[in-house]
Amino acid sequence: MKKMDKADKEQKIFQAALSLFAHFGYRKTTVEDVAVKVGMTKSNIYFYVKNKQDLYEKSVSHALEKWRDTIAAEIETVDSAKEKFAIAAGRSFEYLEDHGELRALLIKDPDIFTLSPSEDRFYEVNRGAMMMLKAVIQQGIDEGVFYPVDVDHVTEFLFSVYIMFLIKTYVKSDGSSSERMYEEGLALIFRGLCKT
Repeated sequence: MKKMDKADKEQKIFQAALSLFAHFGYRKTTVEDVAVKVGMTKSNIYFYVKNKQDLYEKSVSHALEKWRDTIAAEIETVDSAKEKFAIAAGRSFEYLEDHGELRALLIKDPDIFTLSPSEDRFYEVNRGAMMMLKAVIQQGIDEGVFYPVDVDHVTEFLFSVYIMFLIKTYVKSDGSSSERMYEEGLALIFRGLCKT
């Protein structure tokens, strides 16, 4: 039997923790629950995290990084900035549809998403997502497909709209058709950003 390396163990721990936090919430999930789920002792878990809060934040960060990295890999499969933008926007929402535990966790802890960088517990992950969006916008300008805009401000604006849409769709859903709103919103953004 192959011995797991540290990165594999961390991934296993963070995935188990995410699952438990998603199903039972932060208060009802214990470090011992996670240890039992991964077949380790509680003291072994502490080789990877400082405490329960650290376990929670690292598990959420790990899940958000996987989400971001999945989208990044998918946009690299196309060449044009407009296609990259459309894929990034669409797949970001589809990813949550396909990953129920992450979606459940976002519903239980809506503060995972914040519009204030000073309050963002997952700033580094979100910053990486913003840099990906910024690169796509800059590529569109360089290709002559997008109007020349202040890339930093437009990136921040679009990322804020994205976060608000995620909150409305998954955290504070009122039953309205988010798919239709997404389609109209994307069309509106393209009409304002694209030259043709």
